[in-house]
Amino acid sequence: MAVALNGCGFSYQTMRPNKDTVISWGCVFKITFPNGKIYVGSDTASTARLDFFKYFGSPRKAKADMLHELGAYLTTDDAYVLQKEILYAQENVKVGDILRVEQQYIKALNAKDPSIGYNR
Repeated sequence: MAVALNGCGFSYQTMRPNKDTVISWGCVFKITFPNGKIYVGSDTASTARLDFFKYFGSPRKAKADMLHELGAYLTTDDAYVLQKEILYAQENVKVGDILRVEQQYIKALNAKDPSIGYNR
């Protein structure tokens, strides 16, 4: 159960807004990795607009797959590219609306298919 912190609508455990909280800006994004696989994520943090260029999602459920498939990129001096693309962005939006759109993109892009993406 999430506990409101000072009545501001943020979860006590995660310090993230709950689904009914209206945020000033939120987005759904797609990361394309060097191997061509994708990860679809969302940013609903209060600092989302400021942190957009440094937040690349949290694909925790696919961590082992990612380390196995992308680990070589982390141990070489060769350059590699991660591409981050905004699929949807909205101002003054409920967190739940952003999360709903994120799920729609995950489904539309088939990002849960292990041969395509890292969403699980």
